[in-house]
Amino acid sequence: MISLGLSNFDTNGSSQPPVEVLRALGETATWFSHHKLRAEDLRSSILDPSSILAVPSINELGIDDFVKVKRDSYRRASESIKEKRSEILRDATTESIDPAEAQALGRLLLYEAMETVSDGAAEASSHGFFDMEDAPPWDTWFWYKESTIFCWVPDSLVSDAQAGIDANPVDCIHWANWSALSALINR
Repeated sequence: MISLGLSNFDTNGSSQPPVEVLRALGETATWFSHHKLRAEDLRSSILDPSSILAVPSINELGIDDFVKVKRDSYRRASESIKEKRSEILRDATTESIDPAEAQALGRLLLYEAMETVSDGAAEASSHGFFDMEDAPPWDTWFWYKESTIFCWVPDSLVSDAQAGIDANPVDCIHWANWSALSALINR
């Protein structure tokens, strides 16, 4: 068996990512393997969280309330995506890809949702993989923790994602090592 990082976690200590994180990771990889999504299909209408992400402006709420509302909208959107994807796969009686296999088939991308700039550089450079707000496609989202959205990017889309990361003027989108997943989730 190939050791890809998750097998190194202590199963009875806090170094193990929670089961629900591993399930969400496996389901995200499964989603891509069964839907054969291309770059232009990565924001599927069935998982669309746009209504959840629509929040009043800073001018309407004030900065403190805006930050709270925006963070909560990302948390709720991530939950909605995860729940819808899980339900669709369950209804289709699709067996999820093992999390260790998911690691072998893609990369872990972190999106710091509250640290973005709206300059379009990442969007243009990534051929639309990232949007104007530097957000990766919602079909890649599998977890949310403290303003960070965890994404699984299939190997076939890594070069587009890398081009967007390279063009982005801030560090709001970046790769993370799979071995750090537990530490990131449990922080």
